[in-house]
Amino acid sequence: MTGNDIVAKFGIGNDFFDFVEKNKDEDTTKLLLSKKNKNLNFDLKFATLQIKCRKRIAKKLPEIASCKKFIFPTLLSTEQCTGQTVAQFHASLFEHMANVLDLTAGLGIDDFYIADKAGCVTSVEADPLVAAALQYNMSAYKRNITVVNDDARNYIKTLSASASRFDAVFIDPARRDENSRRTYGLKDCEPDVLQMIGDIKQTTDTLFIKASPMLDIAQVIIEIPEITKIWIVGVNNECKELLLRADFKANHPTTETDIEINTLNFEAPHSCQMLRLPHRNMISQQAIRYCEGNILPYIYEPNCCIMKARAFNELSTRYDNLLKLSENSHLFTADKFYEDFPGRIFQVVETIPFKDKFIKRLNKKYPKANISTRNFILSANDVKNRLKIQDGGNIYIFATSTQNQENILIVTQKPTHQQCN
Repeated sequence: MTGNDIVAKFGIGNDFFDFVEKNKDEDTTKLLLSKKNKNLNFDLKFATLQIKCRKRIAKKLPEIASCKKFIFPTLLSTEQCTGQTVAQFHASLFEHMANVLDLTAGLGIDDFYIADKAGCVTSVEADPLVAAALQYNMSAYKRNITVVNDDARNYIKTLSASASRFDAVFIDPARRDENSRRTYGLKDCEPDVLQMIGDIKQTTDTLFIKASPMLDIAQVIIEIPEITKIWIVGVNNECKELLLRADFKANHPTTETDIEINTLNFEAPHSCQMLRLPHRNMISQQAIRYCEGNILPYIYEPNCCIMKARAFNELSTRYDNLLKLSENSHLFTADKFYEDFPGRIFQVVETIPFKDKFIKRLNKKYPKANISTRNFILSANDVKNRLKIQDGGNIYIFATSTQNQENILIVTQKPTHQQCN
C-alpha cells in the first residue's frame, strides 16, 4: 500500500479534511450514528478516527496538530508516538548528518523533526497501513524522507548484504510483547536490537536506541559495550525514556565509569533541567553529606531523571551547601536557594515529629495539603488519612525519616520570588 492507495481506499480529499476540521470538537460516536453522515463520499469511520487522534495529540504534538492534512492511520500509532519536545531533542543529535536510517518509524514524528536537521532520512515501517500514511504525510510535509514498508530485521540484513552505509541508525523497539504486556529489556522488545547488532554494525558507526526508562542501565552496558552516552529523558517530571548512543568505530569504554550520563527533564518546550555526569556517579556515594541537625530553610526534591540516575552525590558535589536528609530519603536540605537545581524547591514552614501529640490537631492548621512520602513507615494515602487532611492547596508535606531514623513531617510551601532573593 502506498500514499496514493490510502487516498483511494478511504476517499481522502478536500471533503474528507473539511469534515474533520468542521467536527473536530464533536462526539465521534454521535457522528458515526448520525443519519446525515450516511452517504458521504469518504470513509466515515476513518474520518472520525482522525478526530479522535487529533484530540489525543493536541497537547502532545501541537505542530503536527496544525498540519490539517496530516493523516493518522491508527489510534495505537498515535498513542505510542514520541511527543514533540522529545522528538525535537532527538533531532538535535542528527545535526548536519547526510543520511539517517530509522528502522521503526511508526507515525514518523521523530523523522518529521530529524528531516529538519539531516540531509535525508529513510523511514522503515512494517505495518502496511502505517507505512502508507507515513508516505502520504511525508510527501506532503517533508520532501527529504523516503518511506520503506518492510520489517526492520529484513531491511537491515538487506542493507548489510549490499554494503549500504548511513551516518546514523535510530531504532525504537516496541516495548510490549504479543500479549500487550510491558517489556523492559532490549531482548524482550520487538524487534530484538541485540540480535540485529551485527547487521547494524555493517551499516553504520553510530546507533541510537530509544528504550524503556525501566531498563537496567548496568545490564545494557554489558550487552552493548560500545555504548558511550546515555540520556535519561523526562517531561514534566515523568521519566519517558532512556536514549542510548553506541559508537562502533570509536575506542569504546572498557569500564562503565567512562560512559557519559545526561539527565534531561523538559518542563516546557524551551525549558529543560539538565545534569551531565559520568557513570561512576551512579554508584559512588562518597561525596554525599548528610543533615545531622535541624532541617534547613529549603527542601530540594530531585527530578525523576536524577532519581533514575541515582546522581545524588553529583548534586552534593555541584551544590556545596546541599545536605541529604538520609541515605534512602532522596530529599535534600540547604540554607541557600539554588535557582538552577534540577528538581523542585520548597521553603520549610516547620518540621514536626511524627508523634500523636504533635500531629493530632495538625488538620486544624493545615486543612489541605499535598502529601508525599520518602523512606517513611506509611504510604502517602495512609499519612493523609492519619492526619485527616484533604488533598490540594499550597502546602506540601513531606513525610520522611532523618539519618538517625526519626520519623518527621516537613511542612513546606513553594518559595515566592521575594523569598528566593
